[in-house]
Amino acid sequence: MLVFLSHRRLKPGSYDRYREAWEPEVIPEDVLREEIYHARSLENPDEVISFGIMDISRDDIPKMREAFGGEEAEARRQARMAEVVEWTGIDGIFEVVEELRIDDREMPAPSARSSGA
Repeated sequence: MLVFLSHRRLKPGSYDRYREAWEPEVIPEDVLREEIYHARSLENPDEVISFGIMDISRDDIPKMREAFGGEEAEARRQARMAEVVEWTGIDGIFEVVEELRIDDREMPAPSARSSGA
């Protein structure tokens, strides 16, 4: 499972232009069910993280990139985004090494949680 993650600061007030520029030229049908998130900072709405989690392996990346139109299409998309981006902090692909679910964890006994006497 891979996480595609980017952190960018946009030029002031350019979120709508960023979202338009972010859209791929081609979206493969099998990806239409994937969830991608764009989140804006509560402190600065021009600071945006974008991420998607896909159940693919590292070996699937070239095939996936080709399905999105190939390297040239990605270069055009990056160039469109660059027009409204001040800086990019993180822009990469990360492999999930651990998945935690809060509801699967054992809760400590009530006496261990209390800070009482």
